[in-house]
Amino acid sequence: MKYNELYISRKTFNKKDGLMGQYQIFILCSLGVLTLIVVILTFNFKRLLNLMNRMIISMFFGMNMGLTVGLLLGSTFQGNLFYSTILSIAIALLAASLSSISFGIMPILEGLMAGLMGGMMGAMLGEMMKIEQSIFIIRIFLFLSISTVFLFPLLQNEKSQRIKNKVWLIKPVVLTCFIILFIVMETNLAQNQFNTLSKSSQSHAHHIENTSKNVKSDSKVISIQAQNMNYSQKEIIVENNQPVTLILENKDQIEHDIEINLPIRDNKSLKKHHGTNENSVHLHVKPKSTEQINFTPIASGIYEFICTIPGYKESGMVGQFIVNKSVAF
Repeated sequence: MKYNELYISRKTFNKKDGLMGQYQIFILCSLGVLTLIVVILTFNFKRLLNLMNRMIISMFFGMNMGLTVGLLLGSTFQGNLFYSTILSIAIALLAASLSSISFGIMPILEGLMAGLMGGMMGAMLGEMMKIEQSIFIIRIFLFLSISTVFLFPLLQNEKSQRIKNKVWLIKPVVLTCFIILFIVMETNLAQNQFNTLSKSSQSHAHHIENTSKNVKSDSKVISIQAQNMNYSQKEIIVENNQPVTLILENKDQIEHDIEINLPIRDNKSLKKHHGTNENSVHLHVKPKSTEQINFTPIASGIYEFICTIPGYKESGMVGQFIVNKSVAF
């Protein structure tokens, strides 16, 4: 495996790109406007809908709103599922309660439960997907959320479905024009988002290519990803007296490090890492960053590597670093 292939993974936002881009802000504002429209419709149609149809509308809007917001925030704040889940649930519950407030207690409860479930599921889906994949799914649930508007005339009582005058026909035409305009704007912003991701990925690959020049030809390259309070590798096996290049890629929005207490040969690259001495390897990585360190183990044995940040070891950031005796031929 080539060195730079160890780094290329799912595309995520780093701090320099900004967590909330234009696309995310546009979708959130659109959902806010949609919620306001649904609130107005609930006041106008509440006397034209029976209890069952009110509950259907509340559940439909709450679920799709929760899924849309959850996917959006889950993919934006990847690596911090708790934060994205809580924020998604809060927004979905607020939208569901406002849109059902004039429908009565039962529709409000239906909307709140649907928003709660939608926010949780959406955040989990967004955490697991690449951003370009999540945008495709966001479009689907965004369309379903907008479709709530069409439920009001479809579900109203039969006695109220008669068209009083021809002016009423203008409404769906105007609504269709607004939807087309919205789709055009959303598509342009999504394309800009893809372009930003592509440039970020190319810049990251260029950085990796430059960094790879520091790796010795006889060095064993070990790549570890830190994500969701876990290391991607729990067991590392190397040979005694063999140069090692340890790469730690932090995919989370919080800081991580790795420390191995073992005898090593003095190496100039170790001196820049705080806390590193002749019997310890310590590598600290900032959020959404990658660092590497070069060292040579000089004693065989089984050593433990951990994240030294308080509580992280107990959460699962621990593993074994095994140094085998070198075989002489």
